[in-house]
Amino acid sequence: MNLNQRIKAILDQFLLEPKVLIVLSLSLIGILVFKRYQWDHGISPLIQSDSQIKLYQVVEYKNNGLGSHECFSERNIHDENYRFFPFRYPWAFFVKDSNGNTKCFFQYPSFFAQIFSKIPVSYRYFNSIILALYVLLCLYAVYFIYKIFDIKNKSYLLLSFVLIMVGFGISSAIEFSESTMAQLFLVSIYLSIFFVEKVNKTYKILYFLSGFVGGIAVFLRSESLFYIGIPYVYLILNNRSNIFGFIKKHFFILFGFGFSFILFGLYNYIEFQEFFGIRSRVSYNDFFRIDFSHRLHLIWQYFFGDENRVGFVFYCFPIIILLILSLFKFEWNRIQRFLFYSSLISFVLIVLFSPYSSGGLYLGMRFTEFSYILFCIFLISFLGTSQKNSWSYLLIGLLFLQLLLGVFHVRRNFKTIDYVKKYHEIFQGKLEEHANAPVIHLSTFDLLLVSDSFLKKPHYITHNLKEFHALESKLFQSGVKQIQIFYYDFKPPQDLNSSNEFYQEWIDTKFEIQSNYYQIKSDETIAGFKLLLWTAK
Repeated sequence: MNLNQRIKAILDQFLLEPKVLIVLSLSLIGILVFKRYQWDHGISPLIQSDSQIKLYQVVEYKNNGLGSHECFSERNIHDENYRFFPFRYPWAFFVKDSNGNTKCFFQYPSFFAQIFSKIPVSYRYFNSIILALYVLLCLYAVYFIYKIFDIKNKSYLLLSFVLIMVGFGISSAIEFSESTMAQLFLVSIYLSIFFVEKVNKTYKILYFLSGFVGGIAVFLRSESLFYIGIPYVYLILNNRSNIFGFIKKHFFILFGFGFSFILFGLYNYIEFQEFFGIRSRVSYNDFFRIDFSHRLHLIWQYFFGDENRVGFVFYCFPIIILLILSLFKFEWNRIQRFLFYSSLISFVLIVLFSPYSSGGLYLGMRFTEFSYILFCIFLISFLGTSQKNSWSYLLIGLLFLQLLLGVFHVRRNFKTIDYVKKYHEIFQGKLEEHANAPVIHLSTFDLLLVSDSFLKKPHYITHNLKEFHALESKLFQSGVKQIQIFYYDFKPPQDLNSSNEFYQEWIDTKFEIQSNYYQIKSDETIAGFKLLLWTAK
């Protein structure tokens, strides 16, 4: 038995054994379900940062109807014109009407919150719904591989399922985020686009629906416009001599997409005076606010990370090797070429034009989660088309290495979340002990661990002593006997997405409290955060 035959025997008997891959797949799903249960049971489900805002949006729509777009502030009765409203950039956007009254809008897609507002389950289970959508997304991507590339080998399909599941898209799947839903819609329109190109058959209703949800994906995640636009630019360039025939083939997909795009765009314009919603106004300003050197820093940070985030190269170096190797060592068919150029160009453009550094650890790659899926699909496709040579075995070996890297990173991510959950429970328990005591924050940085407490009791922000005195006077005169003050006891890290002015005005704003109406009763430190209870004098 030569070396190639030995490698093939090892792969077939161990790594590619269907029973082994089935056990691995079920184990991963089981771990995800178990961790989701751990994070969501207890005093409050683990809902942090941006996910909090999306939860408050859902509750606002659920309580007051789908046309109620203003920030949820039901319990903040002492806060006229949102003067002490805790959530600021990047969560909230404030405008003044013709009468000088302030209105507040959360910056995240209204469609996502509106959809969830109609789901008749407790918000404690919203995270579980997102996780279920993620498993469905992975299965749908496998179906794409099966349908478009005719790969029927169970081992290859199971390998692709596990490989996609442990990608960095899992960062969005384990929180209350619209990203997973958007990616599910993107797979749907991609399936139709590629199926049309492959077999030239027309399934009018299915194509229309896939185009329609593709249009929704653009309003859920703006980078979806690149993922849908680039394939069609590629097709137009390749069919420029027969544009009429091209339009005829893709008519129902394009019609569904165009109908959805115009329908929801006009809705946004009527409701928010912005075609792409409130977020687009902020993103437009942020895009032109950053200079060239800052943009280069964001690109470097994306690929190589920093002390707070893991870069794409460190998460996906086996995929990078395989993408380069595929250029020289594998024969491509027309569909593979279409997929490669569509996915690579959209990936590069999104990295180049994104104005944001999106979070720590694995969240820094959030804008390109769908690219990971596309790259995996592209590489798996060679398992069905390449001959069984040494390069094919290297392909499988590197895919398994990527799988192991994914498992490593997912485990590390989960350990971080377990740490956060531990202190999250302690903090939420302290807030529950004094249910009638409003919480005063001294900085927007303090809001990361609020979770669902904002739905249960008032939270305010006072970023200087003058504002604190104004708020405590209101509370005392209204008969509030206790207040809780919450702040980070160290210098907060600076968010690269915010300006220096905002950092100084709303983030690095801790000050010495001098109360006119309350006196301190208890002082506790929780993972670097101070929680003080004050009672009326």
